[in-house]
Amino acid sequence: MTGHINDYGVWVAKWMIECLFRSDYEVIIVVTPTRMKLTLYLLQSSNNVLLKEILSKASSYWDVLEKKRKALVKI
Repeated sequence: MTGHINDYGVWVAKWMIECLFRSDYEVIIVVTPTRMKLTLYLLQSSNNVLLKEILSKASSYWDVLEKKRKALVKI
């Protein structure tokens, strides 16, 4: 692999996704929490130019979910 050191994380993520669909990776099991940790690590990296936008949208989405939850439960 050539390129920047930060590209390796993306390569690993792609490989982890392919493990589900390729029969030659039968012995390798990649669990969901590991995928989520890697995803969060890549998203929160200081190299991610969209980090502020992602955090803003995630916060807005969380607020929407919280309002829906409160609507279901009368407090």
